[in-house]
Amino acid sequence: MSPLVSATIQTIPRALLLVVGLLGLIFAIKARARGGSGLMVAAFVVMLVTTVAGIVWQFVSLDAASWISSDDLSASDLGLIFTAVALPLDAAAVLSWLLVALAVVKGGRPRHPGYAPPPGYPMAGPPPGYSQPQN
Repeated sequence: MSPLVSATIQTIPRALLLVVGLLGLIFAIKARARGGSGLMVAAFVVMLVTTVAGIVWQFVSLDAASWISSDDLSASDLGLIFTAVALPLDAAAVLSWLLVALAVVKGGRPRHPGYAPPPGYPMAGPPPGYSQPQN
């Protein structure tokens, strides 16, 4: 199997992540319009950018063997490049999950200490303008 075919097969999970991320971004934007958390929108944006960058890097790194064979880079230089790319990508992925966790914890819903019946039900007294019935 050629490296290009292998890399293409390895991008299938990332492509699925892109689809899920786009759907999540759409739902998060709709929820944001109804008072949802902007943190969730930010989390999906960071996740999508990170996923696209990871896919691009996967195909760029296919040429890594020729970088060494052309005597432009040593193996340690190549390792440094891979580390310099992997650290920001991993940090962005962690940031995305932290934003999701913060959005979930924040919730956007006010907490109620207990059950509160709808306003005016049951009425504690007569409606305004009426007097208390006499027995």
